[in-house]
Amino acid sequence: IQTDFKNGTTIFAEEQTNGRGRSNHIWFCPKYKGLLLTILLKYTMKPDNLCLLIGTIAVAITEMVRESFLLQAEIKWPNDLLIGGKKWGGILVTMEKNHKKQPIFLIGIGININTTETELPQKMRILPTSIAIEKKEYVNRIFFARTLLQYIDKWYLILRDEHFKYITEKWKEYCVTVGKDLIITDNGKEYSGKVIGISYNGGLMLKLQDGGTKIFRGEHATIKS
Repeated sequence: IQTDFKNGTTIFAEEQTNGRGRSNHIWFCPKYKGLLLTILLKYTMKPDNLCLLIGTIAVAITEMVRESFLLQAEIKWPNDLLIGGKKWGGILVTMEKNHKKQPIFLIGIGININTTETELPQKMRILPTSIAIEKKEYVNRIFFARTLLQYIDKWYLILRDEHFKYITEKWKEYCVTVGKDLIITDNGKEYSGKVIGISYNGGLMLKLQDGGTKIFRGEHATIKS
């Protein structure tokens, strides 16, 4: 990133030719049918809190869809956006350096808005859907985008003011992963147990079969089942 920019600068795209998610999973969205954007954020935080930034954005989007579109949106930790177990969006956060060597966070968001069932690929690890499919009606993308940014701005201020407990409590409320028995791979090692919550910095808390508790960070851990 070579030039200065205003904090919160948002770049929209109408087409994505090489979309990807965590662990290089493929993300597909037809031209003019979704919402594809990247938010550039100047935010000073500890590296351990990167997962919390992902969760804050996920909470903002989920709350917006619940309140503005009356859909039972949920989060699959850490970054998948679901309705009824089907994925309609995702978040990818990366960190770059600007020309002054200062950290810049790039928040990539991809959302299926007006994608039809025939346009959605079915050979995916999580079955896909779109807002229009769930609402059974066409959705105004401009209204969706404007409302979404208002909610993201609201929740970013909550994060900036370090109300971490409030964020993680809301994340836990929306998260379908909490309460499930899972196998999680972390740096090549597998752990089995029951998800009991989300830590103060956005990590997934797993009650292990031996009685201990382990916290997993989103950039390292992968849920197997």
